[in-house]
Amino acid sequence: MMSVNWFKKSTVEDERIVNLKNKLYKEVYTLIMIICSISVIIKSFALPRTESVWLEMLIMLGGSIYFGIRSVAMGIYSDEVEVHDQRSKVSFSKRTAIWGLVIGIALALFFGIPSAILFGNNSSATEIKYFFIVFFVSLIIYIPLFVGVNLVIHYSANKVSQKMSQNDPFDS
Repeated sequence: MMSVNWFKKSTVEDERIVNLKNKLYKEVYTLIMIICSISVIIKSFALPRTESVWLEMLIMLGGSIYFGIRSVAMGIYSDEVEVHDQRSKVSFSKRTAIWGLVIGIALALFFGIPSAILFGNNSSATEIKYFFIVFFVSLIIYIPLFVGVNLVIHYSANKVSQKMSQNDPFDS
């Protein structure tokens, strides 16, 4: 029996146009993330309260989480990891651990510098002492946390993505 699809568009698309659209979407996403990041940084230093950055943080985190979940669900994440590992000298796992390390150090600096300024009593020796105390305690807390969380998320996402990729009916 033949069905009539009067309202359905043709599913044939020019691959070049699709790739150019995807490139444009990637650029727009990157631009939005940069604008939101700059807004968060400016508002964090200019305004005393953090409530003003909630929308930007929601946009950045929501977009990133959605992208991550969809790429894992579609099996793209594991393919991306495989291609990255073939092309790069640093494996994706090591890169993930390095990013966790960088985030931990950045947070330690973010907490150490204001602590030195606020509690240092305008004495350089006291400011240095407060900076190093807060900096090292933050390193001890945040580096294992972020490295561990990043690696657990990476390995879990890669495993699920590989499973989803194997179940893909369009993959031969």
